[in-house]
Amino acid sequence: MMTLVPDEQETRDGRVLRIRFAADPASVPGARRFVSDGLRAWGLDDLVDDATLCVSELAGNAALHGSGTYIEVSVLVLDRTVRLCVEDDGPSPAAAVVPRTTLPGLDDAFDDELDELDRLLSAPATGRGLAIVSVLASDWGVDQLEHGKRVWADLSPAGTSEPTAPGRVEGEDPDRAEHSSGEGFAMPEATGAALPEGWFVVRLEGCPVELSLRQDQHLDELVRELTLMSVDKGNPESEALAHRLEAILRAPALARATGRARAQAALERGELFVDVEMAMPREFSTEVRLLDHAVREADVLCDERLLLTLSSPPEIRRFRAWMTEQIVAQVEKGADPDTWHDWLDRLAAR
Repeated sequence: MMTLVPDEQETRDGRVLRIRFAADPASVPGARRFVSDGLRAWGLDDLVDDATLCVSELAGNAALHGSGTYIEVSVLVLDRTVRLCVEDDGPSPAAAVVPRTTLPGLDDAFDDELDELDRLLSAPATGRGLAIVSVLASDWGVDQLEHGKRVWADLSPAGTSEPTAPGRVEGEDPDRAEHSSGEGFAMPEATGAALPEGWFVVRLEGCPVELSLRQDQHLDELVRELTLMSVDKGNPESEALAHRLEAILRAPALARATGRARAQAALERGELFVDVEMAMPREFSTEVRLLDHAVREADVLCDERLLLTLSSPPEIRRFRAWMTEQIVAQVEKGADPDTWHDWLDRLAAR
């Protein structure tokens, strides 16, 4: 995760939250949780529903259609509004981002704003994102950046609502977008200073790229087999086990997406090790413990040939133990990161 600082916008009281996620649909729940936790910490509970709906649509569009490697989510307090921003580093220009004013199965005109939102929410998800944002936001727009684009939406607290604006696209002509100088966010060193209370940045230093990807593949194989088991209605025991383990395995999808994206990019660069930063709420350390326990339990079933998936080999088990220990120690104890190699050396010395 790297932070973004809005250099062209003045916040009302310095309140800014920002976070970087992998450009993966699995990141959308984390983006939604990040925004809701931040707004509640600021006492802006009345904006949570609209804000989480907006960021879900914007982050989902960026993850699915941005063709980038990351999505950046920021929340800042302006003079009369709260601004949500979702940035991506994909190649499509800002001018290509336009709302769908008509959707299949919907009338071209709506009776009122509330009726319009109800219809949009019941419409097919594809293409509806900015249409929903245009209903909820008092203003919205798209900015062309040097590498990618930023879509933003302003939400007004109760009692300060303004008419919905049609939205603005700022940036160069799509044919010249690749030459844009990119006004917008500065990119300082990564920090956890702009996270909601109860959120932490965990750093996996010197993460082995191959083992990280193999571990992720193994989890995917388990999830796939457990999904098939869950439809075995004739075997209540296997169905119950599948539902329990699958829920635990799917819980840390956000961190898995971040780690997978960083490891895959490092692999393509020919690197053997990579530093991975993941922002997460405090309770994620408990979910990581449960994940480690669940996979250990699944390994026993694999060894007993009750599952077709092969059990984790020793090196994957060591990698999972290191990752679990790093997340739990940093979140719960504020410990410094321990590199993979240093951890192995201490393990061998025991």
